[in-house]
Amino acid sequence: MRDRAVGRVAGLRAAGGVMLVAVVAFALVWPAIAPADMASSGYLSADLPPTWAHPMGTDGLGHDLSVRVAQALRVSLAVAAGAAVLAGVLGVAVGAGAAACGGRVDAALMRCTDAVAAVPHLLATVVVVALFRGSLAAIVVALALTHWPAVARVVRAEAQQIMASQYVAASRVAGASPLQLARWHVLPAVVGQAGLAMVLMIPHAVWHESTLSFLGIGMPPERPSLGTLVALSQSGLLLGRWWPLAFPTAALIAVTVAVALLGPGTPGRGWVRRGAPVGDHNPGDHHRDDDDDEVGSSRASLTVDDLVVAHRGPGSVRAIDGASLRIETGRVVAIIGPSGAGKSSLLDACAGMTPAGAITAGRVALGSGGSTGHVPQSAAAAFTPTRHLRGQLEEGLAVGRRGRGDRRAPDVDALCRLVRVNPALADRYPHQLSGGQLRRMAIAAALSTNPTVLLADEPTTGLDADLALAVLTTLRRLADDTGLAVLLVTHDHAAIAESGVADEVLEMRGGRLRPVAELVSS
Repeated sequence: MRDRAVGRVAGLRAAGGVMLVAVVAFALVWPAIAPADMASSGYLSADLPPTWAHPMGTDGLGHDLSVRVAQALRVSLAVAAGAAVLAGVLGVAVGAGAAACGGRVDAALMRCTDAVAAVPHLLATVVVVALFRGSLAAIVVALALTHWPAVARVVRAEAQQIMASQYVAASRVAGASPLQLARWHVLPAVVGQAGLAMVLMIPHAVWHESTLSFLGIGMPPERPSLGTLVALSQSGLLLGRWWPLAFPTAALIAVTVAVALLGPGTPGRGWVRRGAPVGDHNPGDHHRDDDDDEVGSSRASLTVDDLVVAHRGPGSVRAIDGASLRIETGRVVAIIGPSGAGKSSLLDACAGMTPAGAITAGRVALGSGGSTGHVPQSAAAAFTPTRHLRGQLEEGLAVGRRGRGDRRAPDVDALCRLVRVNPALADRYPHQLSGGQLRRMAIAAALSTNPTVLLADEPTTGLDADLALAVLTTLRRLADDTGLAVLLVTHDHAAIAESGVADEVLEMRGGRLRPVAELVSS
């Protein structure tokens, strides 16, 4: 049943595509190839019904109606496409900006969107166009200004899901600005939805332009559009001349049906534009000689004093209840404990990702000039799924360079070598890597921002014993070689004990920490 439904949707889309191509080809090609005697005008050939010589008949001035309809389609489609593109740009800017900024900016932009959407489209368009009667640019701008709210709402809804993801949270902790979040994560994800909304907007804009021209405030009569042809057909209806109305109307319906057939079903991954690498990365500006030194070795540390995090609700459950710890540079501290003990909540608090509305007390402090890098529990959640890894790592490097105040930073290949991953894998999509490879790439992404404290949430989840040991060994080596302070949480007691990577092991239960001496490395 599902395969049959998918096939039906694909068939409808194919039919809509063919139909739309035929309509556009007719509008562009027919006026150029039509026989010269067809387009000639004269009262002797006026108001002729459809014949072989004139397939759509002629109008009151003797013009061949098929040529006039093609010319009118060309104008109406150009106006509608221009309005759809401009409305799409406005809608994407407002929707993405609202989702990326959030808070008051989001509220202000959406109230503006609601206000524009509350005004009847046709009435607002008439007011704008009436001030600049006959202006093609005025019609395009008027249509765009009344149609962008629909795109903005679609983009904002999609963008809010993206903004709630862990890879966006990690970018925010790394220091990415709202503009960078929108450019790096939101726009590549919403461009497919926005493009579909813009395509579906075209018939709506065609009908609005035709209505304006029909009312006499759109295109002038000497410049045919579908609306002007319909308006000029009125005088002949009482005399039985149906063709000047029927064929322009059929063209309007054909455009609407063709675009409607393109819209059924949910667009798949193919609708999402694959993003190109973004950032001001320049390999020539970086040194390749010493991978370890490139990551930086600031002597900052992480200090947590009597931290309390409680989530609002009945009883205000405490996820963290008076936790305290200190991590010096070059040391690895592991926190073990069962699921639900508060380990991930502690890590999120250290990264500055405490949920909005949570009740907090205590202190989390970094040493002078310190910053954190976050490795999420799901390695796939560290990356935008629709873009190559290299471009995303370069974005982190750009943030790290800004934090350094200079341009000396590792390149992507150096980062990959640092975490023992083949640099060629950076040119793939996240889903094309194995679990262990993607986990190491997530560590590389956290390192790309030049952190002084690395926070790793369940770094061995889903890995077999050998891969888990390799990942933990990588974290130990990074602490030893680069001076990073590493805080990792896991429920895999055996992996911590076997690897011996931790300088200190703490157990967390019920949001409280206590030392576990027997698991500390010798």
